[in-house]
Amino acid sequence: MADSDRLAKKRATTLKDIARATSLSVSTVSRALSQNTSIPEATRQKVIEAAEKLSYRPNAQARALRKSRTDTIGVIIPNIRNPYFAALATAIQTAAREAGVSTILTNSEEDPEILARSLEIMDDQRLDGIIVVPHMQTEEKVTELVGRGVPIVLADRTLGNPDIASVCSDPLPGMTAAVDLYAGTGLKVGYLSGPQDTSTGRERLAAFRDLCAERGIRDTVIYFGGYRQKAGYEGVKELLGQGANAILAGDSMMTIGALLAIHELDLRLGEELQLIGFDNNPAFRLQNPALTIIDQHVEEMGAAAFASLQTIIAGESPEVVQIRIPTTLTINGSTRRCAEADQ
Repeated sequence: MADSDRLAKKRATTLKDIARATSLSVSTVSRALSQNTSIPEATRQKVIEAAEKLSYRPNAQARALRKSRTDTIGVIIPNIRNPYFAALATAIQTAAREAGVSTILTNSEEDPEILARSLEIMDDQRLDGIIVVPHMQTEEKVTELVGRGVPIVLADRTLGNPDIASVCSDPLPGMTAAVDLYAGTGLKVGYLSGPQDTSTGRERLAAFRDLCAERGIRDTVIYFGGYRQKAGYEGVKELLGQGANAILAGDSMMTIGALLAIHELDLRLGEELQLIGFDNNPAFRLQNPALTIIDQHVEEMGAAAFASLQTIIAGESPEVVQIRIPTTLTINGSTRRCAEADQ
C-alpha cells in the first residue's frame, strides 16, 4: 500500500490516544484540554504537547459535523424489562415527540461492553445527542465523547465527573420518611440493596445505613442483590431467615421479586411483614393491601433529562448541571402496623 493510501486510512487522534501517550486517564486528558482548573498546570502542558504532537483536533471537527441537526437523539437504558426504565424511556420519548424530535432506543442489559458499543454506534450515526443511564465502567468512554463535543446527559445515575450533565433522583427524602416509619416500632429491619457498581446502589445503601444509625436502629440486616427480580425473590427469603419482619427494597425489580416470594410464603403484608418498595409501579397499587412506595417521579426525571440535553445541543450550558429530583414516600397498607404504631 502506498504511503498516501496509509495516510488516507489513518484514523483521527482521540482522547484515548493522548491518554496512552501521557499515561494519564481519559478523564484527566479531557479536563486538561477543556482548561479545567482542577488540573495542575504541568499536567495541562504535558497533555497539550502530546495533543499537538499527535495532531489532535478537539472540538472543531465535532462542531462542523454537528452544524446540521438530525432532530434525532439516542436513549440508552440498562433493562427494557424493568418497568421503571421503561417508564423513563417513555417520559423521554414523550418530551422529545412534543418537541418534534425522534428517539432511537437501545437496551444495554447492564453490560458495560454493550453500553460502550452503543455509545460508539450512536456517535457514529451523528445523532444530535444522547441520554444514557451509565455504568461506572463506561466513565472513560462517556468522558471521551463529552470531551469531543458530543451532547450527553446522564439519567438516573451519575459518574465521577461532576462536569457531565445529569438528572437523578435524590433518595434521601423518601428514604428518610421510610426509615422514620420503621423507627421505634421494635421491628427488625432488612434492606434489599442494589449493586455497588452503580451510583444509585451505593447512595441508597449509604443513606439507609446512616439513617438507621441516626435513629438508633442497630439490628439491621442487608442483602446485597442487583436490579433483578431474582435478587428480590432470593433476598427476601434470606432476610426473613435472619429474622427481618420489616423490609425496604432498593429498586422496583427487587420489589417485584420480593412480592413473589411473599405471596409464595403466604405472608400477610402489613401484619406479619411490613414492606416498602421502590418506584410508583401501577401494579404495586393492585396488591392487597396496596404497597407503600418510595416514588422517584420518573416522568419528571425523563422530561428534565430531555430539556437539559436540548440546552446542550443548542450550544448552551444548563442552569443546573446536576439536577436532583427529591423522592417522596407514599404510605399504603403494606406498612399498616407501622402506621398504626405511629398514631
